[in-house]
Amino acid sequence: MKNREAKGRRFLILGAAAAITLGLAGCSGSTATPQASQAGKIVDGGTLRISIVDPGTQVDPVTVASPGGTTLVDIATEKLVRVGTDYKPHADLAMSWKASADGLSWDFAIRDGVKFNTGSTMTADDVVATIDRVIAPNSVSAGAGAFAGILKSVKVGAPGHVVFTLDKPFSDFPYLLAGSNTQILPADYKTGTWQAHPVGTGPFVITNFAAGQSITFKKNPTYWNKGAIHLAGVKVNEYKDQQARVLGFQSGQEDALIGETIPASFTSALDPSKYVVRTQPEAGFSAFVLRVDEKPFNDKKVRQALAWALDRKAIKNVVYGGNADLGNDTVYGPTDPVRPNVLKQRDASPDKVSSLLGSKKVAFTITTSSTDETQALQIQQQLKKYKNFSVKVNVLTADQYFAAGANSPWLSAQATITYWSSRPSPSQYNDFLYRTGAIWNASHYSNAKLDTLSSAYDSATTSTERQKLVNQIAKIEWDDAPVIITAFGHRREFLDKNVHLPRFAVDVDYTGAWMSPKS
Repeated sequence: MKNREAKGRRFLILGAAAAITLGLAGCSGSTATPQASQAGKIVDGGTLRISIVDPGTQVDPVTVASPGGTTLVDIATEKLVRVGTDYKPHADLAMSWKASADGLSWDFAIRDGVKFNTGSTMTADDVVATIDRVIAPNSVSAGAGAFAGILKSVKVGAPGHVVFTLDKPFSDFPYLLAGSNTQILPADYKTGTWQAHPVGTGPFVITNFAAGQSITFKKNPTYWNKGAIHLAGVKVNEYKDQQARVLGFQSGQEDALIGETIPASFTSALDPSKYVVRTQPEAGFSAFVLRVDEKPFNDKKVRQALAWALDRKAIKNVVYGGNADLGNDTVYGPTDPVRPNVLKQRDASPDKVSSLLGSKKVAFTITTSSTDETQALQIQQQLKKYKNFSVKVNVLTADQYFAAGANSPWLSAQATITYWSSRPSPSQYNDFLYRTGAIWNASHYSNAKLDTLSSAYDSATTSTERQKLVNQIAKIEWDDAPVIITAFGHRREFLDKNVHLPRFAVDVDYTGAWMSPKS
């Protein structure tokens, strides 16, 4: 699921199944490795000013779903695992982990000497309680979906250890503990109290929370890795939308435009010579989803013709400002270590469209939110070149598009475009987008063979085995085309030249960050 503006349904984790061999072979996770700062003599002090889109609702680590709210929570809290810039899982509040021989149990060693900002010591009981809140039957956490059908239970193991028992082998399990809503909180934490009493083990603590305006953090004096924190604080300004964020940054209200991905059309007015501009490939994508159980997309030829009609290079340039990798109607993106190697890259082919549709007319409406409006209009414009297609675009607000219930537009309209944020494993895209009966399977697609192959991929532990399965899975997705994926957009960041911030893959990493005096 998910749209960057959506409230209530999106969790923001990234990555790729990079460390395939970490799984059932029983390897341990690496210990935390601070990232090197950019060149220059490190200066302690200074407050880094950044921005978010106003979450609009109360912020709580257990339930937060908006990108802005997640950014706030991640400044003051931590997870067991962090996805590094190598897209591998790295230890954070966990020190190491190991899977059982059958892949159904994972033992995590918890970091010693970590304290919450309240002064209490973090224990294995706190970890168990945190995960139990997320996976509870009555959980309202957006992160619950990441563990559905995978995690059976969690309990305290040997002293300082937590044991996760799985429903099925899942080689990428450590990635799930880097996801949203997995920030470790005290065992006695009450959901819904965080904004008034923010608690966490993170590098900064909140000193002022002015909802809708700004949130101020100062360095956590009891942080377990405080020697690696050079900033004195962080200030987060809130804006009503992404365009306002860009204008705020342009006017000097912030020192960096980072975090949530911002459409290229909004940042095109920024002068890149004034900033440090960085791009980062991402696994997330905007899914053009077609209802396969209704006309006209119950006809596979129509879906395939649509896939062959699109000029993906033009979408890359218009929608992403050139900062994207082309998509080929499978979930495997540029950060995935195992990608299909048996498919022809699709691009606009009038001959293919003609051979598939002949004189057949296809009329439909694309429903989407403002986040993907540009892509919807670009697709509409491209399809005007074909005599076969007649397309309307219906743009809704995020609240309208992601309205609660099974009849929510993003789940029920005949054709939709929805942004799916980066996930720790391609398995999650397959489980949510394609698996028979999945709650976010907006295409209403069903393929028993694909379901079986996806399960086999989850338990596979070698690159050779996974490559074979990925090729088979991708061939089905490509051929059936219930979901068209035209591109994998890159995240683009703008930093003032005095800001020295280590690169990060998913969550902003303040370790090693510092600010030099402005000249």
